[in-house]
Amino acid sequence: MTRKKLIFFASADPAQNPGPSRSAYHFAEVAAAAGLEAEVRLAGDAVRLALPEAIASNPQGDELRTKIKSAVDGPFLVSL
Repeated sequence: MTRKKLIFFASADPAQNPGPSRSAYHFAEVAAAAGLEAEVRLAGDAVRLALPEAIASNPQGDELRTKIKSAVDGPFLVSL
């Protein structure tokens, strides 16, 4: 059986709408926990996730910050 990598893309501006990026991190986290190879790819405005102050200050933004911190050296790759 050939294994494939699941790649979750995010491109929305995290200051305006952190939901899509939060979802990408969440799905990659769940996939990795299930033993699947996963990656989050950031494109467009989502590359601003490298700057924590660029993420909206709301519950979704707070959850996204937590997911970003747990992804450092975590079970899935984050790339640009």
